[in-house]
Amino acid sequence: MAMTFAPVSQDRIAATLEAMDLKYFREDDGDTRTAFPGLVVFFEVESEGFKATSRWMATASQPEDVETLRELSNHLNRSMPLVRVHPVRRDDGTAIAIIEAPFFSNDGFSDEQLQQMLEYFFSAIHHAAAQLREALPGLEEAFTDTPAEEA
Repeated sequence: MAMTFAPVSQDRIAATLEAMDLKYFREDDGDTRTAFPGLVVFFEVESEGFKATSRWMATASQPEDVETLRELSNHLNRSMPLVRVHPVRRDDGTAIAIIEAPFFSNDGFSDEQLQQMLEYFFSAIHHAAAQLREALPGLEEAFTDTPAEEA
């Protein structure tokens, strides 16, 4: 008999973060957010799976820093499976880094699979942020600590 897995939901993501001993916050619309120093993470849930997205909380404002961010993003995208770093140029000429990964399954995921996917994503965003900090040491990150509020 085939096993059936529950689809991912914001509630399951929150429960997984709690099981991982991570603090999180639930928005009024039910979306789950978590954070690490220098990184904020949010989750989009669809019927076929979910996408984890993080924003590195530094802003590149000098043209040479924007170019370094773009080049390093391309390098990271060639070296990290599944996870993509997007340098997002804003209207004012500055740029930020968005790191995301889609996790698709029409059959749902076990609790263990969901936790492993989040662990992988968190490891990847910390790796990417460390590379970004090393390449762009002069950028200040907006302070982001783990949210104090839990749902």
